[in-house]
Amino acid sequence: MSVPDSLTELLCAWRRDVTSVPLPMLVDPARAVLVLRHAARVHASPDDACTRVRNDSA
Repeated sequence: MSVPDSLTELLCAWRRDVTSVPLPMLVDPARAVLVLRHAARVHASPDDACTRVRNDSA
């Protein structure tokens, strides 16, 4: 199946328009690392003792 030249031209123009403006940083990498580290400890024991994984399916 061939794509009409007018469609190709339209999509290329759209792509040039979209890529002409730089996208700002959406997430601060340092903040993201802090959030992930905190989230990893949500179910950790306060005294770092070994814990079993909760089974919410039962």
